[in-house]
Amino acid sequence: MPPTSGGGARLGVRVLIVEDSPLVRKMYGLVFSKREHELTTAEDGRKALEILTADPRRYDLILLDLRMPDMDGVEFIRAVRLASRFRDIPIVLTTVEPDTSHLLREAVAQGVAAVVKKPWKPHELRAVVQAVLHAPRP
Repeated sequence: MPPTSGGGARLGVRVLIVEDSPLVRKMYGLVFSKREHELTTAEDGRKALEILTADPRRYDLILLDLRMPDMDGVEFIRAVRLASRFRDIPIVLTTVEPDTSHLLREAVAQGVAAVVKKPWKPHELRAVVQAVLHAPRP
């Protein structure tokens, strides 16, 4: 559920997008309404960790590309799951990797809420994100 401000007003869902492709980052901006979502983008896992660490507010969801330069999705998930402050943020993994991919299997084993195959359709991605946001937390 999206957080509320002190006065009870509903704020947008905070989403951290970790994606190395500028085109795909732009597509996310077209998929999610600015009225309902506060989107922050990072081009790789290292930058995303800097953003998470520097921001005192909590993100509601992370959309994560699996294959990125510098720090891939698996390394990023490991780092997030080790930090108690970020451990319970749901991660939706986006990838072109086949189900048989060792990298994909490793990422799933680290703990992701969902996997969406690229190229995704906007309505399908929105549906997965909504389902993850409304799922009970462990």
